[in-house]
Amino acid sequence: MKKLYFTLLALILIFPSVNGQYGNRQAGLRIGYRGGIFYQLTHEAGNAQIGYNAMLGFSYHGMQLTGLRIVYEKSLNTISPDLFFAWGYGGHVGFGYTDRLDYTYDPAGYHRESFSPLLGVDGWLAAEYRVEDIPLNISLNLKPFVELSVPAFLRVMPFDFALSVSYVF
Repeated sequence: MKKLYFTLLALILIFPSVNGQYGNRQAGLRIGYRGGIFYQLTHEAGNAQIGYNAMLGFSYHGMQLTGLRIVYEKSLNTISPDLFFAWGYGGHVGFGYTDRLDYTYDPAGYHRESFSPLLGVDGWLAAEYRVEDIPLNISLNLKPFVELSVPAFLRVMPFDFALSVSYVF
């Protein structure tokens, strides 16, 4: 994970741009409960911007791939012209390894770690600040999710708060 942080920082420092916010792609890092690395494409759609986000996350000794459709509203322009409100939805698939079944708040132990595939639905709420002089976006976001993992356990996480930093190109 430290190599990932170093690589992302190196990309931001190697490719500086005075007009970085004119790009429609971004790559970054989400640091939170279900964090990971992400890539996003954005395009104009009427009064808003639509973004398609793919995120690769690692947790529970496994991996999850999340896809999100994000709508960026310009409703926070009264506070700052570089501050945007975003909302969206999507889903995720992945797997994990666990030796505890504590998803239902009734801990039960296994004798060894077992493979556990999962499938989930995600939401998205964010306040994003776009640094105008450099190609950098900083976002405080909430990604609530509900997921089902085999063997038939349900996990509900309404408060997956995170900080995201991305390089715009």
